[in-house]
Amino acid sequence: MAVQLQAFEPSKTKDKIFIVMLILAALSGMALSLASAGYLLAFNVQTLLISTVIFAITGASYILKAKPVTEQLKYASLAVVPIALRAILNMPFFKQYASLLDPVSQLIFALQVIALWIIVAVCEEAFRASMMTFSGLFIKHRNSHVALFLRILFANVLWILFHFIQRPFDPFLFKYYIVWLFCTGMLLGFVLHKAGLGAATLIHFIVNLTA
Repeated sequence: MAVQLQAFEPSKTKDKIFIVMLILAALSGMALSLASAGYLLAFNVQTLLISTVIFAITGASYILKAKPVTEQLKYASLAVVPIALRAILNMPFFKQYASLLDPVSQLIFALQVIALWIIVAVCEEAFRASMMTFSGLFIKHRNSHVALFLRILFANVLWILFHFIQRPFDPFLFKYYIVWLFCTGMLLGFVLHKAGLGAATLIHFIVNLTA
């Protein structure tokens, strides 16, 4: 147990990107929850934070075997792929940043959106890591590449389904969105496996900023 706890010391883990984003998500979650206590936003944020703790623990293998920061940053450049795909599918950019008359209110709103996107990125990638780890218990194949593809696919399908818990699942209305989610999720799963949780989370956050 002592060895396992030592491995999670922020100063000793290679996945410093995820550790930083996890702390930022926790701070952002506290601020948003306290500022919107009693509202739907606070309940959603608290759900995301609780889920993050669980999935970060169950998917911790991707933190321990992460690539060094410099290599993770190279993989983070793959964020251009889902951003470009969004343009190809003619999906909107920056729609979350509403135009307000008051510049101060606009700045505060933008900071809240950024804080929320950090929380979402950390939670969803921890979820992906946990589901890929979990699927390894029953997805077996003599070809390791096929097994990896199936594990990424399993985590990706669950990830997509969770996007429709608070919205109606209409494959025709959201067809481009579903295609985009699928392609983006497969990319994130690949990066998660190759570089670690921090790289996938950073890509997710960068992509979220353009949503």
